[in-house]
Amino acid sequence: ENYISKHWVSDTSFQFNQLSAAEQKVADIVGVPESFITKKASGQAIRKNVDGAVVNRLYLALVLYTLLKETNIWSVSERFNLSRGYVQNLLHSAASFTSCVLHFCEELEEFWVYKALLAELTKRLTYCVKTELVPLMEVAGVLEARAKQLYNAGYKTLAHLANANPEDLVKTIEHLSRRQARQIVSSAKMLLSEKVEALQEEVEELFKVPADIPRTC
Repeated sequence: ENYISKHWVSDTSFQFNQLSAAEQKVADIVGVPESFITKKASGQAIRKNVDGAVVNRLYLALVLYTLLKETNIWSVSERFNLSRGYVQNLLHSAASFTSCVLHFCEELEEFWVYKALLAELTKRLTYCVKTELVPLMEVAGVLEARAKQLYNAGYKTLAHLANANPEDLVKTIEHLSRRQARQIVSSAKMLLSEKVEALQEEVEELFKVPADIPRTC
């Protein structure tokens, strides 16, 4: 927290100005109004007290928000004057916490609305890549660089990989061996099959006639 406090004044002001009006409103909602950030950055006297812990959390939220948009840890670390190790630890902690909240929501039916949102966010924090690359990185043996290669080569979805010819992958993707290509296709097929089965179960559950339907006779 002390490390953050050395930089948040100028950095938060700069990053705040890059946000849209709707995004800036979020800061005001959590208790850090634009007037506070502007006055703090310019060294002006501040009459209204703002919780320092809330300000630090806003700073960290801006770091994570930027990571989700840019995904490059090096550039984000430099922009916020934080070490790469610090940003990586922050990302790991955020992903772990989000995963815990997701599991909590999965256990409570009334929180169903948060499940899809948190599931996607957990994946993005875990992989730290752009949204379109997340499905590819769920495949065994596919890291960020490989996911980018596959996406740029036209293999943009799990279905593309599951139906790909390993020989075509070897010819199209640089530095990809036949063994790796076969592993990627096999893993994609297994994942796709699991997703299809899960959807089928969900459909069957939706069409199931409830046993407690009110009857008139």
